[in-house]
Amino acid sequence: MKPLWTKKDLISATNALDPSSYFLETFDGVWGVSIDDRTIQKGDLFIAIIGDKFDGHNFIQNAIRKGAYGILVSDKKLACKYKGLLVEDTNDALIQIAKFSRHRFKGITIALTGSSGKTSTKHILSSTLKKFGKTHNTYKNNNNLIGLSLTLSRLRDNYNYCVLELGMNNAGEIRALTEIALPDIALITNISNSHIQNFKNEKEIADEKSEIFTTLNENGVAIINSDTLWSEYLVKKAKKMSAKIHLFGHSKYANTKITQLVDEKEGSTISYDKIKNWHLTNLNTTQALNAIATISVIKELKLSTVTSAKIISKIKPLSGRGEKIIINFGPKNKTFLIDDSYNANPDSMKVALSNFYKTKYKLNTYKTLLIIGDMLELGKNAEEIHFELVPLIKKINPDLLITVGPYTKKISSKLKILINCKSYLTMPPLLKRATEFIKPNQIVLIKGSNGIGLWNLIPIFKNFNQEKRNVA
Repeated sequence: MKPLWTKKDLISATNALDPSSYFLETFDGVWGVSIDDRTIQKGDLFIAIIGDKFDGHNFIQNAIRKGAYGILVSDKKLACKYKGLLVEDTNDALIQIAKFSRHRFKGITIALTGSSGKTSTKHILSSTLKKFGKTHNTYKNNNNLIGLSLTLSRLRDNYNYCVLELGMNNAGEIRALTEIALPDIALITNISNSHIQNFKNEKEIADEKSEIFTTLNENGVAIINSDTLWSEYLVKKAKKMSAKIHLFGHSKYANTKITQLVDEKEGSTISYDKIKNWHLTNLNTTQALNAIATISVIKELKLSTVTSAKIISKIKPLSGRGEKIIINFGPKNKTFLIDDSYNANPDSMKVALSNFYKTKYKLNTYKTLLIIGDMLELGKNAEEIHFELVPLIKKINPDLLITVGPYTKKISSKLKILINCKSYLTMPPLLKRATEFIKPNQIVLIKGSNGIGLWNLIPIFKNFNQEKRNVA
C-alpha cells in the first residue's frame, strides 16, 4: 500500500517550504495525519495547529518521540531543527490539505447535516456502505472546520465512499464546510430550534442548513426529511442547484415513504415503500428515521436495499445516543439504563421522554429514574421551552426525577408537589451522590445537553455493581 501523503503532494497542497532540505529524507511519505501528540501513531504527519488554548508547536518533541515521520510548522527555526515543512499558517495548511485530498478523491462523497441525528445517521450509513466498498467517514462527531479538514486529510484516494458530518453553531459555517466537502449527495436529517440562540428564528436555521446544497450540480442529489416543517423550503433551495430531490418520511410525496413505525421489543419495526415489518433489533423509533435516511442514500447509489436492511437491523446505537445498558444486580435484579446523555435539543428531548414513557408501560413492574439536564443554546425563550417538558414528565410520573442546571431546576420546583424531585445546578454535587440513586429493577433515562456533563454518570452507574461485588 502506498503512503497517504508524499512530500511532493504535501508541498503541492500547502505551498510549503522545506528549509532544511531533509523533510521525509528516509521515508517514502506519511501514513496518517494528526494534530494531537497524545494520540499520534507511528508514521503520521504531525501538524502543529494553533488553537484558542494551545499551540501545537509546544508538542513537537513528544510527537516525534511517539513516531511521527514528519512535522508541519509555521516557525522556521523549528522547521530547520526538526526537518519539517514550513507554512505561513498551519491551520490553513490543514484546510488546504483537505481540499487537495477531496479533489483527488474519485469515489462518492455524502455529506449530512441536521439539528439532530447527524452522528447516528453517519454511523448507520457508513457501517452499511462498508459492505459495498472501502468507506471513510468522520470520526465520532468531529464536524467543525478542523474536524472536517482532518477527516479529509486522512482520506485515501482509492476508497469508494466518504461520509462526512457537517455541524454548525453560527451562520456561514455550513457553506464553508460544504465548499470543502463538495458532496455528491447532501442529506438533511431534520430542522429544529437547536442552537437557536445564535439565530433570529428557526427559518434562519433552515436557511443555514440548506447551504449544504450549494455545491451540488445537476448530477447531485439532495435528500430531505419530508416530515420537517421546513421540507418545502429546503426543496426550493435544493432545486436552485438543479439537484435531484429525494424525500424520505411519512409524507405522501416521499420517495422513500414510511407507512408504519412502531416500538417493538428493544427496538422498532418499520414498513416503508413495499417493504413490510422490517425489524430493527436495537434501534428505537427515532433511530429508525436515521435508518430510513440511510436507505434513501442506498437507493440513490443503486445498491442493494435488501443487503443494507440486513446490516442495519443489527446495528446498535452509539454510546450516549440511546444505547441500552443492562446493569446486573443478580439473576432477577436487572436495571435498564438508557444512555441518551450525549446531547439534547427540544425535539430530541421530547422524543426521548415519549419513548421512555413507552418503555415504562412495557416494564411496568420496574421503578423509574429520570435524569435530565438543561438544553443549552436556546436563547431568550429557553425557560419557556424547558417548561414544555412538564406535561411529558407528569405523564411519565417517575419514581424519582433528578435535574441538573438552572432551567431544569425550575421544572423540579414546579413538579416537586407531585413527584419526588432532586435538583442540582451543576454536576459535581450529583456525582458525589450518584451511587445512592442507582438500584435494582429500575429503568433509567439520562438525557441533557453535552455541556451539562450528564455523560459523567454513565461509568459510575455501569461500574457501580461490579465495584460492590469486588468489595464483597
